[in-house]
Amino acid sequence: MATDVRTLRSAARARLATRASIPDWPAAAWGAIFACAAFIAITCWWLTQDRTIPIYDSGFHLTFAFNVHAALSAGELGRASEVTFPYPPLTYLIGTLGIVIGGVGVAPPILAENLVFVPLLALGCYQLGRLAFGPLAGLLAVVFALGSPLIIPQFHVFMTDAPETAMVAVSVWLIIATEGFSRLRFSILAGLAVGFGLLIKEPFAFFVAGPLVVASVRGAVAIRAGNRGVWRGLIAFAAVALVIALPWYISEYSRLHALGETTIAAANHSNEAGAGSVYEQDIAPARFSLDNLEWYLWNFVNFQLYLPLFLFAAAGWIWMVVQALRRRPVSPFAPELLVGAFVAWFALTETFVHDTRYSMPMLVYLAVIGTGWIVYLSRPVRLAAAAVLALVAIANTLATSFGVGDTVLAANGPVSAQGHATTLQHSGQIVVYSNGGFQVAGPKRDGNMLGMLQALRRAGVLGVTWNVYQAQEPDFSEVGVNALLYVADLKSLVGIGETELTSHDAIFAHEAIKPAEPPPCVTLDDGTGVWVRLGNPKAHGARDYCPLPKPHLYGPAEP
Repeated sequence: MATDVRTLRSAARARLATRASIPDWPAAAWGAIFACAAFIAITCWWLTQDRTIPIYDSGFHLTFAFNVHAALSAGELGRASEVTFPYPPLTYLIGTLGIVIGGVGVAPPILAENLVFVPLLALGCYQLGRLAFGPLAGLLAVVFALGSPLIIPQFHVFMTDAPETAMVAVSVWLIIATEGFSRLRFSILAGLAVGFGLLIKEPFAFFVAGPLVVASVRGAVAIRAGNRGVWRGLIAFAAVALVIALPWYISEYSRLHALGETTIAAANHSNEAGAGSVYEQDIAPARFSLDNLEWYLWNFVNFQLYLPLFLFAAAGWIWMVVQALRRRPVSPFAPELLVGAFVAWFALTETFVHDTRYSMPMLVYLAVIGTGWIVYLSRPVRLAAAAVLALVAIANTLATSFGVGDTVLAANGPVSAQGHATTLQHSGQIVVYSNGGFQVAGPKRDGNMLGMLQALRRAGVLGVTWNVYQAQEPDFSEVGVNALLYVADLKSLVGIGETELTSHDAIFAHEAIKPAEPPPCVTLDDGTGVWVRLGNPKAHGARDYCPLPKPHLYGPAEP
């Protein structure tokens, strides 16, 4: 009897050990998980160090997340999907989840975005690289993607382009894994991914169109060969994707149509009128001009990749194209990768307005194509190439997350009298290394604007205003300040006259710091400061006010 008991206990322990055992994944998969975890950990550290006022678009998108949270808190479900226009609501819903868990603040939506979309980006790149070239290529694709100098800072702010990139990665992997829609389970999962991707940003479709076309062709060939199961997969894919995404597009169709017509008209006007139009010509170049065709090429070099990663991608692209022309494809999924990358580039090029961030989802193709060729090298050369790639990724991380180093150029493009490149994509310039980042880079520890606003609220201030002409700089933008006002539970009083301000209202002055004047309450990184006054700033006896480190008046009084 005792023997039977010991046997039962041993069997139970064995079953428990089996359930608790570490998954038998290849070392490359664990390497990808480590890279993903390290990326998120650095973002967490960065958010604890940075005090930057959200810059332009990042403040705009952060405010959208706050608006969705407010609508959901009030039980207004329909309004929650409307306040994000012209963007679909999924990214902001993820941000709202962060707010629900972590409270109203700048960091919670960004952390939620990282915790959801960074693993999806790593998963998609790894699985896509693994399917095309093997596990090592999957790991290298993850290192390439997470070490690219545009994706790093974009995950330090709350915006839609990095999540779009993540969903493209997962969607392309799952579309390829359907094997021409012959595998029903993967077809359903691909429909889920594409449906949710379309709820992040409308141009998402550009980046999955190529693989969908190739998969459809494969499916048609299979149907002709007698595989009727393809129809089930294709119908399941389309049905799932449409059920998820179509309701929002139907509800917003009229507004999307009107916005599209306005954008096209503005871009065409810019091409006719030249500089000084609604869109400058380097943002909306003539569609079949050389400037337009090469626009995103320069963007890859100078913003999205920098020269070292661009060379990896170029080597892989040339290798794949040459082998395809020789009818010796390097991977059974080479058509999906090549067609997908070309269709995405062409669609981007033919859009009416260009932007540095719009090409970010191309990173999925660049990462897989840019690393797949490495696994075909001899072992010593393969190890050396992988080491170089890892060092480049580390260098980009040090630059864009920690602000290490300075900008290194291999070539200089045309510059203006102020010393800035004259076009948005910096044509003619080649960046090797830069700590500048895009919108943000190394954390800025000065200028605790949010802390000052929260101190004002504790001191009894209810509303804030400022001169709109003083809130048009990156370090002090109106949308960025408005986002911080929401966090501090203050109202914007912009538009109210100075004489109408009460003792519960504050007014900011944002100007360059001058040695002869009283010091600002907040000093910003660009050499400007923020001064505060309560009530009418021109009233008799009015003085500058600062709530930090404790509330105090200072400086000369108004006569």
